[in-house]
Amino acid sequence: MSYAEMRELVRLRYELRRLLAERPPGADADARKLIARIEALVAADTEEAAVVVPELARWAISLSVAAA
Repeated sequence: MSYAEMRELVRLRYELRRLLAERPPGADADARKLIARIEALVAADTEEAAVVVPELARWAISLSVAAA
């Protein structure tokens, strides 16, 4: 993973945490887009994916609980 990709990953994770904490209108749809982008970034890096995938699963659960 390049430095630019790593910086983007950090930014996306921060933005996702902010969305889930603040819950502005449309937050769930925006969060799902961020999760998809994070998945695309870590797809080629197995080491990073091992760290991020469980975190993405927790966020997905948070989204489904909040939507219910």
